[in-house]
Amino acid sequence: MSNEDIIRAFQLMWDNFPEAVMITQKSREIVAVNKKAAEFGLKAGIKCSSIDKPENHKGCLCNAAVDTGEAQICTYEGEFGKAYGYWIPIPEKPEWVIHFGVGYAFEYKKISRGKAETNMESIHALAKGTELEPTLAALAQGEANGVMMYYALARLAKEQGLDEVAQTLIESANQEAVHSGFYATLVGKYPKDFWALLAGIAKAEYSGKAKVKALADAVRAAGLTAAADEMEIFAEQEWHHGVVIDELMKKFAPKTSTSAQKTFVCSVCGYEHVGDVPPEICPVCGQPATAFKEKL
Repeated sequence: MSNEDIIRAFQLMWDNFPEAVMITQKSREIVAVNKKAAEFGLKAGIKCSSIDKPENHKGCLCNAAVDTGEAQICTYEGEFGKAYGYWIPIPEKPEWVIHFGVGYAFEYKKISRGKAETNMESIHALAKGTELEPTLAALAQGEANGVMMYYALARLAKEQGLDEVAQTLIESANQEAVHSGFYATLVGKYPKDFWALLAGIAKAEYSGKAKVKALADAVRAAGLTAAADEMEIFAEQEWHHGVVIDELMKKFAPKTSTSAQKTFVCSVCGYEHVGDVPPEICPVCGQPATAFKEKL
């Protein structure tokens, strides 16, 4: 991968991360930053070692990450309590590492027994079966369409060098996403006990890698090299989504037995549904029950 490809992949992956993230060279010169880092005044071309007081860099493990090719981690006391610093090597560029901290920018919710302490009142399915349900369901879909629209417009703006316009549109897209999830929860579009759904989604994400990669190959064969390069990154991200969900399942999901039930696989997206019959509509891609085949 070229330097530009690596930086593009970095921004796709890290731009919306809530902490400051940057690519740095072994010389400590910053190569690229995400949006949060930019808010702190960090930018490419300066040395991260010049930031803040010199004594705050004594625990830097950049050299260790570059020399060993292995990720490094340290813990330290930050403004909000214990924080963690990470240095992750980039295999395609041995002198570069991805560096970020967790617990530096803001205080995270304390986790206890897999659940965050919260006073949030559940709104799940409160409007289901009421005269408001059709309107709210339509709003959920409309806001979801708005996410797609705003991100597409942001991409177009960024391609034209209008970074401020792009950033504003991305913020609108993120808000639309929250709105869509709110309305979908209100009408009970997804089950409150969501673990079985997540397990099926993980399977779809894993199979999504091969499908997106195959499509990227077709796009590349059509001569659209730049688009194909990004789609290959998307393919890897699809797989990573499955990995992340599996990790959440192992850590937090209740142990249940589904050995007596059947498994139905969506032939379009790969979503797996466990039950006696397939779902009426695939929760991932919206296909009808006829798109499902029983997994033998």
